[in-house]
Amino acid sequence: MARLCRAELEGRVVRTRRGDPMLLSEFLLTRVVEVAVHGLDLADALGREPWLTAEAADLMQGLLFGPDGAARLEKLGWGQLRFLRKATGREPITREEASDVSRLGIRWLTLG
Repeated sequence: MARLCRAELEGRVVRTRRGDPMLLSEFLLTRVVEVAVHGLDLADALGREPWLTAEAADLMQGLLFGPDGAARLEKLGWGQLRFLRKATGREPITREEASDVSRLGIRWLTLG
């Protein structure tokens, strides 16, 4: 699948199962998001350490924080795994953390 997707032109548009047009690159990113966050859910349910790859964590960080994500994450004092848990509602955010998030101008995407 990776080989076939790499062979496509950069602006390739695909249709989602609901018929919505989407860039192939963005569609593939949604698949990484699904595997990453539901992989956390499975690891928690099985009582195992999460198996999130560094590449998936970097993609999620870029998606949710933008290009300066590493600097913002450092200011929050969170590792990538903790960030992902908080950003997706899998770990609660304290009032102090919410204030820090707001002060840094971070706006979470709505994931549904």
